[in-house]
Amino acid sequence: MTAAGDLGRAVEATLFAAQEPMSAEAISTHLGGADVRAALAELAEHYRDRGVHLVERGKRWHFQTAPDLAHLLRREREEARRLSRAATEVLAIVAYH
Repeated sequence: MTAAGDLGRAVEATLFAAQEPMSAEAISTHLGGADVRAALAELAEHYRDRGVHLVERGKRWHFQTAPDLAHLLRREREEARRLSRAATEVLAIVAYH
C-alpha cells in the first residue's frame, strides 16, 4: 500500500474514533504533522455514494448518515408521562360528576 493510502486510512480511523468533529489541523497534529487535506478530499469522494458521508462543516470534518437513509435511523419513542397531582385530582372530580 502506498504512503498516501496509509495516510488516508489513518485519517479515516482518526475520524471514526473521534468523539466530535475535527479540524484538518487537529487531525494533522494527531497524525504527527502530516498534510491531510488531500486525504480528506479523497475520503470525501470515496464516501460520496455510500451510507455515510464525510462532510466538512464549520472547518471541522465528521461522518454523517447519508441524507436519503436518515429516516431509517430515526426512532420515534413514546414517553410515558405521569400526571401531576393537581391533574389527577381534576380528573377524579370530573369522573365523580
